[in-house]
Amino acid sequence: MRSRRLAALFVLALAAVVVAVDVAAFAGWRLLAGRLAPPRFFLETNTFVTLLIVLGGAWIETQRLRDGASALADRLGARPLDDDQPLHRRLRDVAEEVSIGAGVPVPALYVLDDPSINALAAGESPAHAAVVVTRGALERLERAELQGVVAHEIAHIVGGDSATNARLAGALYGLLSLHLLGSRMLASAFAANGAMQRFFPARIVLAVAGLSVYAVGWLGVAAAQLLRAGISRQREFLADALAVQFTRDRDGLGCALRRIAGEKPAALRASYAPLVAHFLLVSPSIGVDRLSSHPPLRERIRRLYGRSMPPLDPIPQDPRARPDPGRAHEAFAGGVTTAPAHAPEGRAADVPSPAARLVERIRDASLRHDSAAHWLEALVGGRLDGAFGNASAVVAGSGSDDAAQTELQAALAWVLSPAGAQLRVPLLELLLARVRRWSSAHRRELLDRCRRAVEADGRVDSSEWVYYTLARHRLMPASPAAQRSRRATASRVEHSRALAALFAMAAAIGEASARSTRDALADAAALLDVPPPAATPDEVGTAELARALDVLLALPPLSKPILLKVLRSLGREPGDPNYEAFLRAVAAAIDCPAPRSAAVAPRAASPSPSMRAACAPAPAVRTFGSASLHEADADALSV
Repeated sequence: MRSRRLAALFVLALAAVVVAVDVAAFAGWRLLAGRLAPPRFFLETNTFVTLLIVLGGAWIETQRLRDGASALADRLGARPLDDDQPLHRRLRDVAEEVSIGAGVPVPALYVLDDPSINALAAGESPAHAAVVVTRGALERLERAELQGVVAHEIAHIVGGDSATNARLAGALYGLLSLHLLGSRMLASAFAANGAMQRFFPARIVLAVAGLSVYAVGWLGVAAAQLLRAGISRQREFLADALAVQFTRDRDGLGCALRRIAGEKPAALRASYAPLVAHFLLVSPSIGVDRLSSHPPLRERIRRLYGRSMPPLDPIPQDPRARPDPGRAHEAFAGGVTTAPAHAPEGRAADVPSPAARLVERIRDASLRHDSAAHWLEALVGGRLDGAFGNASAVVAGSGSDDAAQTELQAALAWVLSPAGAQLRVPLLELLLARVRRWSSAHRRELLDRCRRAVEADGRVDSSEWVYYTLARHRLMPASPAAQRSRRATASRVEHSRALAALFAMAAAIGEASARSTRDALADAAALLDVPPPAATPDEVGTAELARALDVLLALPPLSKPILLKVLRSLGREPGDPNYEAFLRAVAAAIDCPAPRSAAVAPRAASPSPSMRAACAPAPAVRTFGSASLHEADADALSV
């Protein structure tokens, strides 16, 4: 719907620019040539040239942004995070927490060297998204406020707004092409040491032509403003609401917006910034530009709090006044709390849960390649023997303290037990976010080791398949080009067979009845407009499931949440950790945000000694016998 509206508005804006350029050209001809008739095909030529410049500029910019969200960050002059800086590490921690709660991969993170408080998100899909945060936001926002800002941007990724924004940026660049061409012509004409320095008459002609094109280009600027204003402002309100849902903290985003409201409006210093104003957390012209794509800031604050709230005084840009990056915080959705290394005097430090101890190890230590492989083998394979090995080898720099190694091993064993099943996926997501930055060769090797760990006992149960599938699609997601190619070649019959295989797996994990499965499958086929399968297969192998997910990846973006919603109805009970892990793995495989859990995970408690001694992996729901993952995933690992 939004894409069609954007296309319609762009066509109207383009028609207005073409008509205005033709009128201006005809008026200029009358002014210069008097009653002399214009040449043949005068208006047709002007129309063709205008369309060539505008459509060509829009196409070129769209192709640039299709290279990935990093292309837009490069155009802005943003730089990747430097983990040696505490504020950058805090941003990475916050982004990981919010992404795990939102059920999407952790986006690529960039910092824009600008003193204002702002942020933006870009990317065609959740698996290829990026979030850019200004230096001012890192320095002058407290941790909860920064978390609210990042959650707002990730909400745009979840809602598909970042893909719409990228297409809008291409359209705006096309409409601004005439204006940009005129400014370049003027710059060349008045350059002190340009190529035309010795040819004064040519410089005059170029200056006059550039001034004319620049003036006519203002029509494109006005059309671009109208196009930007035509995009619904409701998406900003929705992103604010989702940010509160992700963080469960209204004051984080609310205080950040109130702090921005207390400052003087300031535009980003990057030259590319005017084309991405609709990407930003807040419009650079707060309260001034009535054609802004953002609703008034005071209205956003009022909707968050239910009443009007006064602005907050801005935090000074003084290093001594910056928030402490090491303050206590929640590790991720689910209530796993970590404590700072040194709690302030007079304040009781939180007692870390077993999962929180693992979070501290993963975040604070430098993961070696072998260390990450041990972690992934243990979490994906669901067992400690062989894959986990010696606890001292898991995290680089963990030392040789026997007590620390025993504590670490007991914590991981507890997470792999039925009592810790609720936190297994968040921990796996956190680890995958850390290793996702590695080279593709290292990621392939990690996946290969995980596959061998799963197949070590000669069988693949459903829980192992779920965790391996999640790891595979988090570390090696299909590129947007590959998704478009599959969407063009996938048939409706293939979608029908894929639905049958997927719902057979869902029924086995969710322990759904045959009637419930049949009704849910019929509903999904009707909603997705594919032929209803006759029945679900009695046995589904890993290769067939992998092919089914690859086919369903080609579904239209708006159809994927519908599929996940129907799949959720087959769960045995709300919040079942095994079924929630299955839904998250399917969401990762089809490149769609995972559905929000119906149950809120309780705060994890430390296991008793007897539990630590008797803990074992959760029982498998379904076994694939001697099936191998290699056949299903050989192509993915060789990409």
